[in-house]
Amino acid sequence: MTDPKQAVSDLVQTYGAEKVKAAADALLGTAARQIPAEHFRVIAPAILADTVQQLDASVDDILKLGDKREAAYANKGELLREKYQLENKIQLEESQAIMEGLAADGKTVKWNDVVYPFSNDLTRDAFRRTVSSESRKRLAEVEGELAALEVQASIARDAWEKAVQASESIRSKAHVQARLLHYLAGGN
Repeated sequence: MTDPKQAVSDLVQTYGAEKVKAAADALLGTAARQIPAEHFRVIAPAILADTVQQLDASVDDILKLGDKREAAYANKGELLREKYQLENKIQLEESQAIMEGLAADGKTVKWNDVVYPFSNDLTRDAFRRTVSSESRKRLAEVEGELAALEVQASIARDAWEKAVQASESIRSKAHVQARLLHYLAGGN
């Protein structure tokens, strides 16, 4: 068996150093190219594997936070329907109580065996609120639940947008790594 160093020396003596080097470059191509040390912090195998893991994790985060964002609106439709039903119920209760109990002179109204003054805006508003107090309480609860839902949805939306922005940063890093690898492989 021939010594590899001796074989290379023989080839250099026979054909010249430049031709041997050109032949080695032609045979090995870009695989023989050395990667500059400053690029290792960007394209070292561990760094590339970490980038892939970060991309996978960011997709998982976006999906989870997207589900939370959708869940935040889960019963909004039901609450809105109940709100509109309560608003209509309040108007009907108030108008029915006025129509059924208003005295002929228009200055008093009788409801649940109690006579209420009905002579000015303040007393009319007080009477309406009294008649529809139960419905108004429930309406306030529903509106509170809707407001809380909006806060939760806003928090979920902000978290989702933050995850998307973080993912964009990771994607940019991966793009830089891919372009560097492409360049070092001899691509344009």
